[in-house]
Amino acid sequence: MKKLSRIFLCVIMALLVCLPAASALAAPSASDLASERAELRTKTYKALLQLYEKQPKSREAIQHSYGYAVFVDTSYNLGLLGGGHGRGRAINQHSKREVFMKMSQMKVGLGVGVLQSNIIFVFDTPEAFDSFVKKGWTFGGQAAAAARDGVHGDSLEGAFQVAPGMWMYRVSTKGLAAELGINGTRFTVDKKLTEPSNL
Repeated sequence: MKKLSRIFLCVIMALLVCLPAASALAAPSASDLASERAELRTKTYKALLQLYEKQPKSREAIQHSYGYAVFVDTSYNLGLLGGGHGRGRAINQHSKREVFMKMSQMKVGLGVGVLQSNIIFVFDTPEAFDSFVKKGWTFGGQAAAAARDGVHGDSLEGAFQVAPGMWMYRVSTKGLAAELGINGTRFTVDKKLTEPSNL
């Protein structure tokens, strides 16, 4: 009986030791989350600088927009199947609200290789920005080049209009994309990184 009691006590003690360690593994610490946010801010800032270098007029379009979103994307093709993933953040320039987001993509088509590129959205209206952030958005392939529009003049040259009040740039190491090629790409909020007050 004493033996059983000792075994039971050892099991309880082991659980008390292991549970905090297990919960630490399951939930990232505040410092880990802060580090991830800082890293993503740096990556998206560099992506904006690359866009400004490739298309200088884009700086004016973004500065005068209601908000913008920047994603760092990695796409790959392996035979007939391919996909992609990325992370980014959306910024409301009026409230300075920052929402961290993620993207995922599935595609079918011949090819082998990996392409790294940056995707930048420009939003003209609160409705376009809020819909993108709150509801998420999937690119379905309906896009038109926006060399000139009534709001920004020709500052959106090199961008594609993908929805009312919403334009997109795609920049790779080769420069601005002549076509988007991101059909089926889904953009959603990263609730792990985004502060609840910003949702």
